[in-house]
Amino acid sequence: MTPASGRGRHHMLGAFAAMLFVGVSWGANVPVSKVMLQHFDIVPMLAVRTLAAVGTLGVLLLLVEGIGNLRIEIGLKRFLLIGLMMSGFFIIFTLGIRFSNPISAAAVQVAGPLVAAVTVRLATGMRFDPGFGVALALTLAGGAILAAGSLFGRGALTLGGGEIVVLLSNALWTVYSLKAQAWFDKASQLHRAYVASLSAFGWMAFLSAGLVALGWSHSPFAVTDAWIWSQLLLVAVFASGMGAFLWNVGASRLGVAIASLWVNLVPFFAVLWSMTYGFMPNAYQIAGGLVALSGVVYMQWRKLQTTKR
Repeated sequence: MTPASGRGRHHMLGAFAAMLFVGVSWGANVPVSKVMLQHFDIVPMLAVRTLAAVGTLGVLLLLVEGIGNLRIEIGLKRFLLIGLMMSGFFIIFTLGIRFSNPISAAAVQVAGPLVAAVTVRLATGMRFDPGFGVALALTLAGGAILAAGSLFGRGALTLGGGEIVVLLSNALWTVYSLKAQAWFDKASQLHRAYVASLSAFGWMAFLSAGLVALGWSHSPFAVTDAWIWSQLLLVAVFASGMGAFLWNVGASRLGVAIASLWVNLVPFFAVLWSMTYGFMPNAYQIAGGLVALSGVVYMQWRKLQTTKR
């Protein structure tokens, strides 16, 4: 194996590790958000989460790259737009969670790569990679099994109506992901995630302050339960903060369409995390997660073979 091929292989393995972290952390986000919505209103909760994510990314960026890389250099228009896309996704996704149950919300996420692939195709005209069709078929099959379990499995909750909102939010996240790679020059993926999150917090803080002032939302600081706050901050740091950064790493190395296939790990881990919060899956949902996982493994195996050649 030549040094170049060795670097390429490690480059891909690093991307796979990043996307595995994304699957685990974003999987936790599904049931935790459902629980948090019993105590917080959507926008104020997201404002606090985004602030914690910005703090995490800012400290990490300061330690790794120095204070100079905290500067924003992409221009005001792009700065505002990239934050608007990220904050818009957060709101739409969480609104979908609000009107669904964690297991069924995880189920529809398996079809997320289809939405992402169509969005990338429309936005860039990029052709699908070899093996994408087989992997997509496996992930959709896993989604069908998960959905069947949500509808017909013993003790399963029925669909709540917000699942389609969760699914369609993937289109906005895909557009954000494309712009996060296109709008920066030579910035690191950590810097890109920090800038986007900082802008998103600005939008969230502005909207949250307005809603609270008008009496349409409650202040998040009215909640005093320490356990609730610990859950909120943990998911903010690991899902909103580190998850956003490592998603950028995977998307930059694999491409947005291929990285979106890794989102199919989210339902699998969401089911596991949901069990710790009292949302018990059935055999359909477990089997569906494993089938979806096989699609991801197949796609990445093809990607590794292409890299080796």
